[in-house]
This record gives sequence, structure tokens and C-alpha cells, in this order.
Amino acid sequence: MTVLKSRRQFLAKTGSAVGASALTGLSGCTSVLGGNSMDTLSVAFKPPFPFLQYHVMNQEGYFEELAPTIEATNFANEGLTIVSAYSDGDVDLAFMGITPAIKMKSKGVPGKVTAANHKNGFVVFAHKDFAALWDEHGADAFQKFREEKGRKFKFSTFPKGSVAFILLQYWLREELGVSPDLVDVEPMAGGSPVKRSLLSGNVDGTVIMEPIPTALEARGAPFERITWAGSFMSGQPGGIMFMHDRLWNENPDLAESVVAQHTRATETIQKQPAVAAEAVSKAKGDKLPTEIARKALNSKASNYISDPAGITESTQLFVKQMEELGQIDSGVSTDTIFEQSLYDTIAE
Repeated sequence: MTVLKSRRQFLAKTGSAVGASALTGLSGCTSVLGGNSMDTLSVAFKPPFPFLQYHVMNQEGYFEELAPTIEATNFANEGLTIVSAYSDGDVDLAFMGITPAIKMKSKGVPGKVTAANHKNGFVVFAHKDFAALWDEHGADAFQKFREEKGRKFKFSTFPKGSVAFILLQYWLREELGVSPDLVDVEPMAGGSPVKRSLLSGNVDGTVIMEPIPTALEARGAPFERITWAGSFMSGQPGGIMFMHDRLWNENPDLAESVVAQHTRATETIQKQPAVAAEAVSKAKGDKLPTEIARKALNSKASNYISDPAGITESTQLFVKQMEELGQIDSGVSTDTIFEQSLYDTIAE
């Protein structure tokens, strides 16, 4: 990890920290995220919707009710990835996707999924011309598209190994049985490039999470939702909260408190969506108006949960796909990926 010599350097590098408590706690840090001291709790996150519990916990002050000082880093614009930072031992708690968690566990990295963030959180979004073919022909629409256009249907999606990429592969290969001769998939570095590719007409569709479909619909973009993850993979995993082993081994009460606050944030999202919309809008800034965030939370692709049991079965479908695609060497068991006991304890 890069050693930062001042609080100003830290903020310039990360662009985000959690409240005044995080600023106070920066003095004396020896790494970007402050190491493994339980005087501080180092949290890694990114702004998108799959990590909405983080934003609610931050904006509503739930983190402040925990004993340690919170040091949070926004990895949205970092050259160093959350996986790299976590693997270096500098992160106690990471809000990340299920696929990097699977990869880390396949390599024996310490930590487990202690809470789910959401499930069934992606939609297949395609140009309206293809949507008409889909309505009429279903999976055969890809063949009809090739006959009409003289080329393959082209998807853009997140990078190889991302939740969106793996889900798209599963849908095409396992659910539809679509030949690779009919579809091209172009991985891109995040939501903004995917949106640009759609609006420019360079691609025909994507697999994407909220709020991107809602935002594009609000702009009148010529795309439609043709299916939803929940219709072909019940309990489709997405964002999760990944906790380092040292947190519950050395500080079990704190570990339970973190999961309790996560569950509290989920309840806020479910019962007070306006509060959640404001929290994520503040995190995203001008890129996400509150009214778009609020509308996106009405989508059936916005299913926020905390109980890891809600995604354990479908996670094994991801494990199988990642193994077949050569992204992990061998399967990873559910018990290796998940730690259910913390949620069960606080849910009693």
C-alpha cells in the first residue's frame, strides 16, 4: 500500500471518508486504510447501488454508533482495486461484488461474506428493435437479429469476472443456449462506458443494475428491459459485505454490531426509500439526481437484503460459471465463502 504523509494527501487520493470521525482518525495511520487496529475500522467501498447499505450507514450515522473510528476509502477512481487492498491486509470490511469475493476465497484470502446487500439486482436491457424480436421469438431473437442485420448482436457489460459479466454468460449459455456465433460481448470499465456505448449505438444491449436503466429511460433512450435476473436465477447474488476473519475472531461483539447496523440499513432502504435515495444520491453527486435514485428503488431489480442465506444457493451457480470460464481453478464451497452465524445471532 502507498504510505500517505498527510490527511490532505489521503483525501486527495480517495475522494471520500466517513464523516468527521474518519478525519479525526487519520492521524497516526501508516497506510491508506489504517491497518488492522480495532481502534479503527477500515472500510472499502464503491458508490453504485449494490452497495447501498454502506451509503445509508454512512449518511444516517450508523457507523458512528460503532466503537472504532471509521476510515473509509472510495475505490471508484482508484488505480488500486478493493481486492488488492484487501489482499494486502489493509481492509477490515469491504462492500464489493460476489465474484471478487469468490476469487479471493479460491485463493485462500482470509474473510467471508457476512451479509448480502441485494439479490436479483440486474436487468437485460436491449434496443427497442431487438425487444420487439424478443417478444415474438424469445431466444431465437438472436438468430432473427443476425438474419435481419447481417451481424451478431453486441452486448457491452462490466469487466470479465464482474457480476454482470458472469450473469450475462450464464443467461446466454445456461438459460437460453445461444450460440457464441450469434453474440459478441464487449467488457467495459464500469457503468459510464456502458452507458456511452448504448447511447452511441455502438452496442445493442447490456446486463446492468439500477439506477442505469432508470436513468436511461428518463432520458428517453431507445432501450427496453427484456428480462430480469429474478426470472431466470432466483436469488441472483450481487453486492455483498465481506469481513476479514480478524474482525470476528478478535472482536466478535464488534463484528455482530457491524452486521446489526447493516441489517438496520436494509430496513431503512425497505421502509424509507426516500432516505436511501438521498444517501446514494449524495454519494454519487451530480451523476445521480435524488429523483432518479428514488424511482430506481421502485424497480423490481432493487431487492435489498442482509441475510446471506438469500444468495448462497445461487452463488454456487456463479462459482460453476467462473470455473468453466477459467476465472477460478476449482470450485469453492458455500461454507468457504459465507459466514452465516453473525447474521443468525443478531436476527434471533
